[in-house]
Amino acid sequence: MALPFHPLHARVTRDSTADGEHEQLRNMDAVLTSEPEVGESLQLFLENGKLMRTSTVQHVERHGKELVIDTANSRYRLMLDRAA
Repeated sequence: MALPFHPLHARVTRDSTADGEHEQLRNMDAVLTSEPEVGESLQLFLENGKLMRTSTVQHVERHGKELVIDTANSRYRLMLDRAA
């Protein structure tokens, strides 16, 4: 049985292969709304009030307080306020 996921504050940075198509994300404050899962879209509320949805998540890694999330076009690095 999975534990319930509570929204987490994070700082997000995007490494993108299609930088011209995306706005810059470098250490932007955001709220992670749900646990990132392979096959689903990553959703974040950004500090500018926008809801960001990615393409399908292909890979997720956890390194302590950091989540590394790969999608078809980008790699996202989220530094969580506390360990997930």
